[in-house]
Amino acid sequence: MKSPSTKNRVFFFLAAAALLILAVGCSKSPLESTEPTQETKILGRSASSLAAALLSPGDGSGLYVDQVISAETGGRLEFFDVIIEVPAGAIDNDTIFSILIPDLSVFYNEFGTNGLVFNVPVKVTMSYRDADLTGVVEESIRIAYFNNVTGEFEDIVCQLDTVNKVVKAELHHFSAYGLISDYVFNPFK
Repeated sequence: MKSPSTKNRVFFFLAAAALLILAVGCSKSPLESTEPTQETKILGRSASSLAAALLSPGDGSGLYVDQVISAETGGRLEFFDVIIEVPAGAIDNDTIFSILIPDLSVFYNEFGTNGLVFNVPVKVTMSYRDADLTGVVEESIRIAYFNNVTGEFEDIVCQLDTVNKVVKAELHHFSAYGLISDYVFNPFK
């Protein structure tokens, strides 16, 4: 009896591997799934709000505003879709507060002075009236801050108002904050 040639062994091996892949790896294609998939990401702005923002003057690095807030009386800084309310006594000295919106396609803001910690919480209201809610689970919209150590967004306690399309929270420090949401994608809907 002759031993199989090298060519026949390679063919046999490839055929066996193909059968194994078909039997195990392709038994359920992701496209065959009727279960929606879900992920969390930063909420996106609609095209109409982007067009209005792009007409704003600027140097192309986003939208920016700042204002000195009094330690004694507090103050309010309002810009685009964000309101920061600083109560009296939240800071020890008069301080420059700022809002930078670096990417106009998403609800992501950098509040400054970065790293500032407050004696009493500062209130923030973020509107999502101009959001693209395609695939969004609206009840999951929330404010989160970007943790530089973990490289992840971390939820903060907030109140969602779906009637007025705003989210409110109390901040204990300044950082980068965004509106995040759960998105559901179902290719069969």
